[in-house]
Amino acid sequence: MKTEVSGAEWNARVDLAAFFRIVANFGWDDLLLAHISARLPDEHAYLVNPYGLLFAEITASSLLKVDFEGQKLLPSEYEISPEANVIHGAILAGREDVNCVAHVHTVAGTAVSSQKEGLLNISQQSMIVALSLAYHDYEGVVFDPAEAPSLQADLGDKQHMILRNHGLIAVGATVSKAFYGLYNLQRSCEMQVASQGQDAELIPISDAVMEKTRKMVAERFSDPNARDFLWEAKLRELRKSQPDFEN
Repeated sequence: MKTEVSGAEWNARVDLAAFFRIVANFGWDDLLLAHISARLPDEHAYLVNPYGLLFAEITASSLLKVDFEGQKLLPSEYEISPEANVIHGAILAGREDVNCVAHVHTVAGTAVSSQKEGLLNISQQSMIVALSLAYHDYEGVVFDPAEAPSLQADLGDKQHMILRNHGLIAVGATVSKAFYGLYNLQRSCEMQVASQGQDAELIPISDAVMEKTRKMVAERFSDPNARDFLWEAKLRELRKSQPDFEN
C-alpha cells in the first residue's frame, strides 16, 4: 500500500493506525462497533476502520479509503459499517476544520451519557472538556442518513460530544488532537463514575476558575505549529511494542 498512495496519505494512515492501537491498549474499543476516521488532504475522501477487523489488528495498509457517501475508493475485502458512514461522513462533511473523528462506547462514557445531568464539572479534565462540549440526544442506532443534519447541528463548533445513552465523540484538526480530546473526555467520565455511588458530596468547579482555565488553555494551545511531544511519545511507545501498525 505504501507504494500505491501519496506520501501525505501514507502519513495519515500511519497516524490513524496508531490511534486505533492506542484505543485498544486503553481498552476503549468495543468489539467491531467503534470507529475512528481521518480526512485525507486535498481529497473528497477519508480513512476509516474496516468492519471486520479489531482495533488491535488494524495496520496502515488495512484502513479503508472511502468518499463521504461511504463508497470504497480502493479495493478491500471489508466494508465500512453503516453507523460509521453516517457519523463520520456527516461530521467531516460539515466541519472543514475537523480532520479526525473518534467515536467509542466505553463503560464510563456510556454511563455518563445515560445520566440526566451529563458530565459534571468536578475534575481538571472535565473542566477542559466543558470548554467545548456538546450533546446529541439518542435517536436509535445510527444507521439512518437522516440523522446526519442533527449530528452536525448538535456538534456545532465543539470538540467533544456526548451521545446520550450511546457513547462519546471527540474531533480534532489532527489525529493527535482528536486523541487528546478523547483522552480528556474519557478520563472525565471515569473520574465522575469513580466519585459517584457512595453518597459523597461532590465539589463543582466555579465559574471564575472556568474562565481562568479558558484563557490559559487558549494561550497554551494557540500555536498550531508547536511540537507535538505527546504524539511523538505515543508513536515511540507503539514502535517498540507493536511495530506492525506501520505495515
